[in-house]
Amino acid sequence: MAEIRPKKASLDHVLKYMGIFGGVQGLMMLMGVVRNKLASLFLGTAGFGLMAIYNSITELVQSGSNLGLPIASVQQLSELFESGDDAAITHFVKVVRTWSFWAALLCITLTLALAPFLAHLFFENEPSRIWDIMWLAPMAAMAIVFSGEASILKGLRHLKRVASISAISAVTTLCLTVPFFWAMGLRGILLSLNISTLAVLAVHFMFTLPLFPWRIGFFSRDIFREGLPLLRIGIPYVLAAVVGTGCAMLLQAFLKRESSEETLGLYRVAYTLMVSYAGIAFSAFEADYFPRLSSVNHHREDRNEVINQQIRVGVMVVAPMMLIMLVFMPVILSLLFKDEFLPAADMAVCAVFYTFLRAITVPIGYTALACGHSMRYMVMEAIYDVVSLLLIAYSYHIWGLMGAGIGLSLSALFDLLLIGITYGVLYRFRMTVSTARLAIGQSLLVGTCLGVCLLLPPTVKYIIGSLLIALSMAYSYRYLSRESTVILKIRNKLRR
Repeated sequence: MAEIRPKKASLDHVLKYMGIFGGVQGLMMLMGVVRNKLASLFLGTAGFGLMAIYNSITELVQSGSNLGLPIASVQQLSELFESGDDAAITHFVKVVRTWSFWAALLCITLTLALAPFLAHLFFENEPSRIWDIMWLAPMAAMAIVFSGEASILKGLRHLKRVASISAISAVTTLCLTVPFFWAMGLRGILLSLNISTLAVLAVHFMFTLPLFPWRIGFFSRDIFREGLPLLRIGIPYVLAAVVGTGCAMLLQAFLKRESSEETLGLYRVAYTLMVSYAGIAFSAFEADYFPRLSSVNHHREDRNEVINQQIRVGVMVVAPMMLIMLVFMPVILSLLFKDEFLPAADMAVCAVFYTFLRAITVPIGYTALACGHSMRYMVMEAIYDVVSLLLIAYSYHIWGLMGAGIGLSLSALFDLLLIGITYGVLYRFRMTVSTARLAIGQSLLVGTCLGVCLLLPPTVKYIIGSLLIALSMAYSYRYLSRESTVILKIRNKLRR
């Protein structure tokens, strides 16, 4: 028994933080559901398409300006946390905040400079949209600042504060965006985005300033020099993020030009359902998993064990969610949006393997970053993003909106092969037999359910699909309850 205790304790830790952040993400999802439902009533599919464009532009300029500070500072702060040097931690927090402030100013400059080009790319015949894009600059800059604050909390293991921030921000965003949608329609989108982002920034400060009062060295040469090592880690990450958001932006521009803002809105709805909402199980990866993986990055066997363990838990949690989404997708769309969004169902169903395979690829993909090989991470991400763009665009051109879902799933399969082979050679990553068995078993259930949903009539689909959901949930419950004491504790509490 003594030999398996560390394993159980470690798995309990994974489930604990996946539960904490999964619960928070569940609240965020609920707030997002309400917000999207109301937005669909007030803005329609065209409004969703316009919001998708604004969000893509914001992500592009933000990822191009943040210098990779969020990911690089988490790694550095994790090492300082392990050393227990409080003075060094306090000083490094000042370094992070100073560089975040500089990055925010860079973000404003970049947004203003790119506004004419981006307006032409998305709104070829509407030159007045240049001013709209310029109004995205404050929102992107504030996002960089609060990302720096979040990285401080993550690196120093204040994960409950991170969870609280996420929960409060979700409620605040809902309360501050919907009134503008209702009162101003499409004209209220930009104003609501800026005001809600300002509120989120205030929430971050509410949790970080009591720990570390606000101090920056704006004109300090020493601070500048001390932050330069962060760039060696962060810049490749920035380039990878720019390629990713750039490809996403080009895809949305392609969809808008190939069809319309309404089609882009449908794409965003399906993407939101199968990637954003269904991805709540991945919320603990960056907050908990990455620091944990970084702490064992020099020990191959320990690193492989951490990765395999995260894959097993991810697969067991994600698979039942995917089956529920598959079987009840039309019902979910009707509940969450207006009936005009129902054409997004086919794309969402065909994208199911994208989210399922992410439970495998995300844990492996963090290996390069955890080992400090950010340039290698950038190359891998760039290859995936370009191939993903081509697959989705080509599949959409051939099969329409359903093809976009097929393209997403194919891109995830390509990513699995790419990082599985590459990191297997470079980092000697090996998937254990038990991990592979669990992944294959759940993938067969997902594949069977996909075929049932596409080929059989609704009544038969619901009957067989419900049986597959029950089988997948039983499979997951059996594994998690056998390997973890958390499930046992929950079961005992429910029996009282």
